[in-house]
Amino acid sequence: MNEKKIRQFIDTRTRASENTKLAYYYDLRSFVSFVTSPVPEHNEGLTQTQLNLYQASLLKLAKSSQQRKITNINLFLKYLYQSGDMPHFYELQHVAADAFGRENHKSAGTTQSIVNLDIYYQKVLQPGDLIALLILEFGLKPYEIQQLHWRDFDWNFKILTFENSSGLKRILPIRERFARLVRPIKNADELFAKSRQFLHYELKKTSSLTSSDLREFYIRQRVSEKIAITELTELLGLKSSHSLEKYYR
Repeated sequence: MNEKKIRQFIDTRTRASENTKLAYYYDLRSFVSFVTSPVPEHNEGLTQTQLNLYQASLLKLAKSSQQRKITNINLFLKYLYQSGDMPHFYELQHVAADAFGRENHKSAGTTQSIVNLDIYYQKVLQPGDLIALLILEFGLKPYEIQQLHWRDFDWNFKILTFENSSGLKRILPIRERFARLVRPIKNADELFAKSRQFLHYELKKTSSLTSSDLREFYIRQRVSEKIAITELTELLGLKSSHSLEKYYR
Protein backbone atom coordinates (compact mmCIF):
# COMPACT_ATOMS: atom_id res chain seq x y z
CA MET A 1 0.00 0.00 0.00
CA ASN A 2 1.36 3.40 -1.00
CA GLU A 3 0.31 6.76 -2.41
CA LYS A 4 0.38 5.41 -5.96
CA LYS A 5 -2.20 2.75 -5.04
CA ILE A 6 -4.32 5.37 -3.30
CA ARG A 7 -4.41 7.52 -6.43
CA GLN A 8 -5.14 4.50 -8.64
CA PHE A 9 -8.08 3.63 -6.40
CA ILE A 10 -9.41 7.19 -6.43
CA ASP A 11 -9.23 7.16 -10.24
CA THR A 12 -11.71 4.26 -10.23
CA ARG A 13 -14.27 6.34 -8.31
CA THR A 14 -15.40 8.16 -11.43
CA ARG A 15 -18.76 9.26 -10.03
CA ALA A 16 -17.33 10.72 -6.83
CA SER A 17 -17.31 14.49 -6.34
CA GLU A 18 -14.06 16.38 -5.84
CA ASN A 19 -14.82 16.76 -2.13
CA THR A 20 -15.39 13.02 -1.83
CA LYS A 21 -12.13 12.30 -3.64
CA LEU A 22 -10.30 14.59 -1.24
CA ALA A 23 -11.85 12.72 1.69
CA TYR A 24 -10.69 9.44 0.15
CA TYR A 25 -7.18 10.79 -0.25
CA TYR A 26 -6.73 12.13 3.29
CA ASP A 27 -8.43 9.17 4.98
CA LEU A 28 -6.44 6.60 3.00
CA ARG A 29 -3.13 8.41 3.35
CA SER A 30 -3.65 8.57 7.12
CA PHE A 31 -4.53 4.86 7.20
CA VAL A 32 -1.53 3.79 5.11
CA SER A 33 0.76 5.91 7.29
CA PHE A 34 -0.65 4.27 10.42
CA VAL A 35 -0.11 0.67 9.25
CA THR A 36 3.23 1.24 7.50
CA SER A 37 6.46 0.97 9.47
CA PRO A 38 9.13 3.67 8.96
CA VAL A 39 11.61 0.79 8.65
CA PRO A 40 11.03 -0.66 5.13
CA GLU A 41 12.22 -4.18 5.98
CA HIS A 42 9.56 -4.38 8.70
CA ASN A 43 6.72 -3.94 6.20
CA GLU A 44 5.47 -7.42 5.38
CA GLY A 45 1.92 -6.53 4.40
CA LEU A 46 -1.24 -5.69 6.29
CA THR A 47 -2.11 -7.84 9.31
CA GLN A 48 -5.27 -8.22 11.35
CA THR A 49 -3.39 -6.90 14.39
CA GLN A 50 -2.58 -3.66 12.56
CA LEU A 51 -6.20 -3.37 11.50
CA ASN A 52 -7.41 -3.89 15.07
CA LEU A 53 -5.04 -1.21 16.36
CA TYR A 54 -6.23 1.23 13.71
CA GLN A 55 -9.85 0.43 14.53
CA ALA A 56 -9.15 1.21 18.19
CA SER A 57 -7.54 4.53 17.24
CA LEU A 58 -10.84 5.66 15.67
CA LEU A 59 -12.80 5.43 18.90
CA LYS A 60 -11.78 8.94 19.94
CA LEU A 61 -13.46 10.40 16.83
CA ALA A 62 -17.07 11.45 16.37
CA LYS A 63 -19.26 8.62 15.08
CA SER A 64 -19.80 10.36 11.72
CA SER A 65 -16.03 10.63 11.20
CA GLN A 66 -15.57 6.99 12.17
CA GLN A 67 -18.23 5.90 9.69
CA ARG A 68 -16.71 7.92 6.85
CA LYS A 69 -13.19 6.62 7.43
CA ILE A 70 -14.32 3.01 7.81
CA THR A 71 -16.41 3.16 4.63
CA ASN A 72 -13.59 4.73 2.60
CA ILE A 73 -10.95 2.34 3.90
CA ASN A 74 -13.12 -0.75 3.36
CA LEU A 75 -13.66 0.26 -0.26
CA PHE A 76 -9.89 0.69 -0.65
CA LEU A 77 -9.14 -2.68 0.98
CA LYS A 78 -11.60 -4.47 -1.29
CA TYR A 79 -10.04 -2.74 -4.31
CA LEU A 80 -6.55 -3.92 -3.26
CA TYR A 81 -7.78 -7.49 -2.75
CA GLN A 82 -9.64 -7.67 -6.05
CA SER A 83 -6.69 -6.18 -7.95
CA GLY A 84 -4.35 -8.80 -6.50
CA ASP A 85 -2.34 -6.38 -4.34
CA MET A 86 -3.39 -8.11 -1.09
CA PRO A 87 -3.44 -11.90 -0.63
CA HIS A 88 -6.18 -11.76 2.02
CA PHE A 89 -9.44 -9.86 2.34
CA TYR A 90 -9.71 -7.50 5.31
CA GLU A 91 -12.32 -5.00 6.41
CA LEU A 92 -12.97 -2.71 9.35
CA GLN A 93 -16.16 -3.27 11.31
CA HIS A 94 -18.84 -0.61 11.66
CA VAL A 95 -20.59 0.18 14.92
CA ALA A 96 -23.96 0.95 13.41
CA ALA A 97 -27.50 1.49 14.61
CA ASP A 98 -30.04 -1.25 14.12
CA ALA A 99 -33.31 -0.92 12.23
CA PHE A 100 -34.83 1.02 15.14
CA GLY A 101 -31.93 3.42 15.65
CA ARG A 102 -30.43 1.66 18.67
CA GLU A 103 -26.73 0.79 18.75
CA ASN A 104 -26.43 -2.87 17.98
CA HIS A 105 -23.50 -4.92 19.30
CA LYS A 106 -23.01 -8.64 19.39
CA SER A 107 -21.74 -10.27 22.54
CA ALA A 108 -18.16 -9.49 23.51
CA GLY A 109 -15.53 -10.87 21.16
CA THR A 110 -17.72 -11.07 18.06
CA THR A 111 -18.00 -8.76 15.09
CA GLN A 112 -20.73 -6.21 14.43
CA SER A 113 -23.68 -7.67 12.56
CA ILE A 114 -24.43 -4.62 10.42
CA VAL A 115 -21.77 -3.28 8.05
CA ASN A 116 -21.74 -0.77 5.27
CA LEU A 117 -23.26 -2.38 2.19
CA ASP A 118 -21.31 -0.42 -0.40
CA ILE A 119 -18.41 -2.87 -0.36
CA TYR A 120 -20.76 -5.67 -1.48
CA TYR A 121 -22.21 -3.72 -4.39
CA GLN A 122 -19.11 -2.86 -6.43
CA LYS A 123 -18.48 -5.69 -8.91
CA VAL A 124 -19.07 -9.43 -8.97
CA LEU A 125 -15.59 -10.75 -9.71
CA GLN A 126 -15.47 -13.90 -7.59
CA PRO A 127 -17.91 -16.60 -6.45
CA GLY A 128 -17.90 -15.14 -2.93
CA ASP A 129 -19.17 -11.80 -4.24
CA LEU A 130 -22.24 -13.47 -5.75
CA ILE A 131 -22.83 -15.64 -2.68
CA ALA A 132 -22.83 -12.56 -0.43
CA LEU A 133 -25.30 -10.76 -2.71
CA LEU A 134 -27.67 -13.74 -2.82
CA ILE A 135 -27.81 -13.72 0.97
CA LEU A 136 -28.09 -9.94 1.32
CA GLU A 137 -30.78 -9.62 -1.36
CA PHE A 138 -32.90 -12.72 -0.72
CA GLY A 139 -31.97 -13.97 2.76
CA LEU A 140 -30.97 -17.35 1.34
CA LYS A 141 -29.03 -19.88 3.37
CA PRO A 142 -26.11 -21.72 1.69
CA TYR A 143 -28.12 -24.92 1.29
CA GLU A 144 -30.85 -22.89 -0.44
CA ILE A 145 -28.30 -21.38 -2.83
CA GLN A 146 -27.45 -24.97 -3.77
CA GLN A 147 -31.07 -25.44 -4.86
CA LEU A 148 -31.05 -22.47 -7.25
CA HIS A 149 -31.02 -22.67 -11.04
CA TRP A 150 -30.13 -19.81 -13.36
CA ARG A 151 -33.48 -20.25 -15.12
CA ASP A 152 -35.18 -19.32 -11.81
CA PHE A 153 -34.15 -15.67 -12.34
CA ASP A 154 -36.70 -13.83 -14.50
CA TRP A 155 -34.85 -10.67 -15.46
CA ASN A 156 -37.77 -9.24 -17.45
CA PHE A 157 -40.27 -9.37 -14.58
CA LYS A 158 -37.57 -8.94 -11.92
CA ILE A 159 -38.51 -11.98 -9.83
CA LEU A 160 -36.68 -15.02 -8.53
CA THR A 161 -38.82 -18.14 -8.22
CA PHE A 162 -37.25 -20.32 -5.56
CA GLU A 163 -38.49 -23.89 -5.15
CA ASN A 164 -37.15 -25.94 -2.27
CA SER A 165 -36.64 -29.69 -2.14
CA SER A 166 -40.20 -30.12 -0.81
CA GLY A 167 -41.67 -28.39 -3.84
CA LEU A 168 -42.70 -25.22 -1.98
CA LYS A 169 -42.26 -22.05 -4.05
CA ARG A 170 -41.33 -18.54 -2.98
CA ILE A 171 -41.55 -15.53 -5.30
CA LEU A 172 -38.78 -13.09 -4.41
CA PRO A 173 -38.43 -9.61 -5.94
CA ILE A 174 -35.18 -8.81 -7.77
CA ARG A 175 -33.99 -5.29 -7.07
CA GLU A 176 -32.38 -3.20 -9.77
CA ARG A 177 -28.95 -2.92 -8.18
CA PHE A 178 -28.76 -6.71 -7.87
CA ALA A 179 -29.86 -7.16 -11.49
CA ARG A 180 -27.31 -4.64 -12.71
CA LEU A 181 -24.45 -6.55 -11.08
CA VAL A 182 -25.57 -10.15 -11.57
CA ARG A 183 -27.43 -10.34 -14.89
CA PRO A 184 -24.21 -9.98 -16.97
CA ILE A 185 -22.93 -13.25 -15.46
CA LYS A 186 -25.22 -15.12 -17.92
CA ASN A 187 -25.16 -18.40 -15.97
CA ALA A 188 -24.25 -19.38 -12.40
CA ASP A 189 -25.44 -23.00 -12.39
CA GLU A 190 -21.87 -24.22 -11.92
CA LEU A 191 -21.66 -22.31 -8.64
CA PHE A 192 -25.09 -23.50 -7.49
CA ALA A 193 -23.97 -27.10 -7.98
CA LYS A 194 -21.02 -26.75 -5.60
CA SER A 195 -20.94 -28.16 -2.06
CA ARG A 196 -21.96 -26.17 0.98
CA GLN A 197 -18.36 -26.26 2.20
CA PHE A 198 -17.25 -24.67 -1.08
CA LEU A 199 -19.81 -21.88 -0.71
CA HIS A 200 -18.68 -21.12 2.84
CA TYR A 201 -15.02 -21.15 1.75
CA GLU A 202 -15.61 -18.77 -1.16
CA LEU A 203 -17.68 -16.42 1.00
CA LYS A 204 -14.91 -16.31 3.59
CA LYS A 205 -12.46 -15.21 0.88
CA THR A 206 -14.43 -12.03 0.14
CA SER A 207 -16.19 -11.20 3.42
CA SER A 208 -15.25 -11.25 7.10
CA LEU A 209 -18.94 -11.84 7.86
CA THR A 210 -20.53 -15.28 7.92
CA SER A 211 -23.61 -16.29 5.97
CA SER A 212 -25.61 -15.97 9.22
CA ASP A 213 -24.36 -12.40 9.72
CA LEU A 214 -25.36 -11.42 6.19
CA ARG A 215 -28.75 -13.10 6.52
CA GLU A 216 -29.41 -11.19 9.73
CA PHE A 217 -28.65 -7.97 7.88
CA TYR A 218 -31.23 -8.97 5.24
CA ILE A 219 -33.81 -9.44 8.00
CA ARG A 220 -33.03 -6.13 9.69
CA GLN A 221 -33.14 -4.32 6.36
CA ARG A 222 -36.59 -5.70 5.59
CA VAL A 223 -37.80 -4.77 9.07
CA SER A 224 -36.52 -1.21 8.56
CA GLU A 225 -38.55 -1.10 5.33
CA LYS A 226 -41.68 -1.77 7.43
CA ILE A 227 -42.39 -5.16 5.85
CA ALA A 228 -44.97 -7.02 7.93
CA ILE A 229 -43.74 -9.97 9.92
CA THR A 230 -46.12 -12.30 8.05
CA GLU A 231 -44.70 -11.20 4.68
CA LEU A 232 -41.11 -11.57 5.87
CA THR A 233 -41.93 -15.04 7.16
CA GLU A 234 -43.09 -15.98 3.66
CA LEU A 235 -40.07 -14.38 1.97
CA LEU A 236 -37.75 -16.46 4.14
CA GLY A 237 -39.80 -19.62 3.71
CA LEU A 238 -40.27 -20.06 7.47
CA LYS A 239 -43.03 -22.21 8.94
CA SER A 240 -43.71 -19.67 11.69
CA SER A 241 -42.75 -16.12 12.59
CA HIS A 242 -41.46 -17.06 16.05
CA SER A 243 -37.76 -16.57 15.21
CA LEU A 244 -38.50 -13.12 13.76
CA GLU A 245 -40.45 -11.70 16.69
CA LYS A 246 -37.34 -10.32 18.41
CA TYR A 247 -36.71 -8.00 15.42
CA TYR A 248 -40.17 -6.44 15.74
CA ARG A 249 -40.08 -5.65 19.47
